Amino acid sequence: MSMALKQVFNKDRTFRPKRKFEPGTQPVPAPKYMSLLMDWIEVQINNEHIFPTNVGTPFPKTFMQVAKKILSRLFRVFVHVYIHHFDRVSQMGAEAHVNTCYKHFYYFVTEFNLTDHKELEPLKEMTSQMCH
Repeated sequence: MSMALKQVFNKDRTFRPKRKFEPGTQPVPAPKYMSLLMDWIEVQINNEHIFPTNVGTPFPKTFMQVAKKILSRLFRVFVHVYIHHFDRVSQMGAEAHVNTCYKHFYYFVTEFNLTDHKELEPLKEMTSQMCH
């Protein structure tokens, strides 16, 4: 597991945000982290200064940095699901759906170099079996 993920992901199913992107930086239970994360992503995506919606409006210089941060944090969701909840995903018969979703995510971020390859290490073995 990469050092970045070790800093935010631990065995007691809490996340410890490295940087302040939500009120406070205290450890929060995984469901709360997921909720805060999705709220934060929604704010970023709806910010027309980051994601312009008008034709001809240029993207800001920070666009790639923000997009990579969003994708990196979404990857943490995949890590959490695969490590802590995949047995439940399988019981629900949703394994193929989650695997397909992850496969598309993986291909997208690797094709366009949108995440540090060290970030992908926690699911490296599973990814190599699924995507190759």
